[in-house]
Amino acid sequence: MDSVTLSKQNRLFWLGRYVERVYTTTQFMMNQLDHLIDETPMDYVTICQRLGVACPYTDAEDFCHRFLFDADAPCSVRSSMEAMLGNGIVLRETLTSPTLAYLQMAEAAMDLASRSDSPAVELQWVLDDLMSFRGSFDDTVDAEEARNITKTGGMVERLSLMLRLNWHLERLDRELKKLVNRLYKTDLTTQSQALELLERRALAEEPVPNDQLLTAVEGLFVV
Repeated sequence: MDSVTLSKQNRLFWLGRYVERVYTTTQFMMNQLDHLIDETPMDYVTICQRLGVACPYTDAEDFCHRFLFDADAPCSVRSSMEAMLGNGIVLRETLTSPTLAYLQMAEAAMDLASRSDSPAVELQWVLDDLMSFRGSFDDTVDAEEARNITKTGGMVERLSLMLRLNWHLERLDRELKKLVNRLYKTDLTTQSQALELLERRALAEEPVPNDQLLTAVEGLFVV
């Protein structure tokens, strides 16, 4: 297995987390925009509470726009995208420039969406560019350990958001099994109690409350 320095492990792990954070929260917010168009009531206060972020928004429309596009808000999708791109730029030699370009295209699409009165198409471009990044990443990054670390970070973020937002929980057990299986392919150091609890649910199929799963997922690593 290829050796990866602790500093690079951290960058790769958080690259995976931020790519997934942008992808999943963009998907989630596109769903919320659909609710807004349909004039379906949106409990954005509860969404903020579940994510553990401040709720300075005046109404649902303000929430949708600022949560997506406000670069000055550390909890926004736009801020997560900047962190994603920052990690990607530092890892340019590992990713290769053509692969990094997909993250830059996702940023450009997000900027277009922020200026649109109906941003669904541009937000879909964000998702498409991130999926293209994942495909190019798999194809061009030769170091297996680097790929596994980044994918592990993405799985941790996906599970965290699924549990916090009650989003696609029908996929929860499948995603847990994927995370546990991926961990065996990395040199990442895990918190033993958190890993044991995840293995109980994923491998032994024992019932574990979702709030305990969330604590275990978010406390699995110190990186």
